[in-house]
Amino acid sequence: MVSFSALFLASTAIAAVSAIPTSLKARTGTPSSTGTSGGFYYSFWTDGGADVIYTNGAGGEYHVAWDGNGDFTAGKGWNPGSSNPITYSGTFGPGGNAYLSIYGWFTNPLVEYYITENWDAYNPGTGGTHKGTVTSDGSVYDIYLSTRVNEPSIQGTTTFNQYINVRQSKRTGGTVTVANHINAWKALGLPVGTFNYQIVSTEGFDSSGVADITVA
Repeated sequence: MVSFSALFLASTAIAAVSAIPTSLKARTGTPSSTGTSGGFYYSFWTDGGADVIYTNGAGGEYHVAWDGNGDFTAGKGWNPGSSNPITYSGTFGPGGNAYLSIYGWFTNPLVEYYITENWDAYNPGTGGTHKGTVTSDGSVYDIYLSTRVNEPSIQGTTTFNQYINVRQSKRTGGTVTVANHINAWKALGLPVGTFNYQIVSTEGFDSSGVADITVA
């Protein structure tokens, strides 16, 4: 089934380029930008369809404002990621399809994962198979599994699974005990491989909004 989650989640896997600006404005055809800023890894990608302005702030802070019919993903974190707790704060003000998530990839096996803290207009688990729940950090998270067939990834166009955990009690700020989600996936028989990059990500698709997020 073609859905927003399928179209949007696949887009985040486009490869990085060598240029590493601290801020940029989306332009048609501009590829991903990744690098380091303030001691953190960052990743920014846009398809050029929307007007998106992304700025790296001091330390773990980033700011993104967007408007229009297109998709993007942006955030700061680590490369590689880990199961360590992640603390973040800030503001998240979307109007339409947007997510605020811990986002990253595993390899061996290749898996794209989301721990979604806040969302607007569209539940990112829509279209996936509901596998169960995990209670962590003051809320229940619904666990969804999806399979992407011949779609872009950090290893090129291929087939891979997505693990999407969606918090029932939305929030913008707090500590995410990543290990609880890892253990829940393992308990459900969902294999967890080696961490690739991991960011606290703002994503938007055919929407508008502003987010200012700081990763600790």
